[in-house]
This record gives sequence, structure tokens and C-alpha cells, in this order.
Amino acid sequence: MKIKNWNKTGKIKSLLIITFSLLSLTFLSFNESRELRNEFYIGISFLLFLFIIIFFPLVTKFWSLFGIDFEIPNWNENPLSLNFSKSLIFHQFIAYLLIAKGIITVLYVGIFYQQFEGENALFFIVGISILIGIKLSLKWVNKSRNGKEKTVANTV
Repeated sequence: MKIKNWNKTGKIKSLLIITFSLLSLTFLSFNESRELRNEFYIGISFLLFLFIIIFFPLVTKFWSLFGIDFEIPNWNENPLSLNFSKSLIFHQFIAYLLIAKGIITVLYVGIFYQQFEGENALFFIVGISILIGIKLSLKWVNKSRNGKEKTVANTV
């Protein structure tokens, strides 16, 4: 996706992501010991990664059984749309926000404080897992549509 193809909504979304990611640097505190918390965040990140990757396809498959057609997320559309079939656009926006916040903060703390920031690495991993979950869920829903479409109405 090239920046040339972005409309006004896509540009506003990218500015919001950068702004929120940079503003989060002002709330960092380094008073507590980070070693124990970093081990916790590294351990929980693996569990969250698996949960999110399994959760998204199951939820989209469940709602597709009721006739909801999920559309492929487009960067140029409004993430706050009330159309349920476009709900993955909001999750895509949040995923990119978490990835940007995680990368910017981990790099900032790593360069200026020579420490590992496990909490923001967790944000990065959750963002990546949301994007993977969206991709898997769309692949699973589209695979079932290639055959006869199954909904609650026509399976009875």
C-alpha cells in the first residue's frame, strides 16, 4: 500500500498513529525494577499471540454463519464505521497503532536507557497477532464461501 493511494481518511489515521505513539513516550517511568515485569511480559506475550490468532478466525466464522459478510480491511475507510461487516477495519487500525507504539517505545528505551521494555514489546506482539488473525479469519471465511455458502438459514 503506497502513500500516494491514501485518501484523507488514510492520512488522518497515519497521523493519529504517529501522534499517539510519540505521546506515549511522555508517560514512561523508570522507578521500578523492570526485570521481573519483563519476564512476565515475555511469558504472557506467547499466550496472547496464540489466543488472538485463534480468537479472530473463530469469531468471524461464528458471525459468518449468521450471514455477516466480512470485507477485507481497506486503509482508506473510516475505522469507526457502524457497519458490522466492516468491523475488521477498526481492528486493523488498532493493530497498526499497537505495532507503531511498541516499536517506537522499545527503540526509544533501548537507545536512550539501554533497557528492554517488555510491556511495549507486548504491544508489538499483540498488534502483529491481530493482523495475522485478521488475515487467517478472512482466509477461512472466504474458503468456506468458495463452496456453497453456509448460513444458519440454509443449513436447517
